[in-house]
Amino acid sequence: MTDIMSMLPGDANPAVKEAIKRRILRNAIKRKAVKKAIKRKVVKKSIAKKAIKRRVVKKAVKRKVAKKAIKRRVVKKAVKRKVAKKAVKRRVARKAVKRRAVKKAVGRKVAKKAVKRRAVKKAVGRKVAKRAARR
Repeated sequence: MTDIMSMLPGDANPAVKEAIKRRILRNAIKRKAVKKAIKRKVVKKSIAKKAIKRRVVKKAVKRKVAKKAIKRRVVKKAVKRKVAKKAVKRRVARKAVKRRAVKKAVGRKVAKKAVKRRAVKKAVGRKVAKRAARR
């Protein structure tokens, strides 16, 4: 401010001098205001950046949680599949046992029928023999 004032001629009008002073002050105030505004912007930007970082962190945490949940789900499904496989195996084993039992039963039935047929044949044979003997 003093630089400009010293450049003015000494006989300059005091009103002019005052106007120049006011203008210089106004400009200084404006510069200060601009600097403050810039600072505020920077602060706002840093706050925004922090918020974004927090959001990113939150999302990352959510992703991690989601991944864990998915893993748990996958594990659960795998366990279910294992259980299902075991159940199927058990069912297959049961069916095999049943089939074996049925086969044995059928075998027994067939054997019984064969025995019956043999007995019938023998009886028929005896009858035929008796008749032959009578004649």
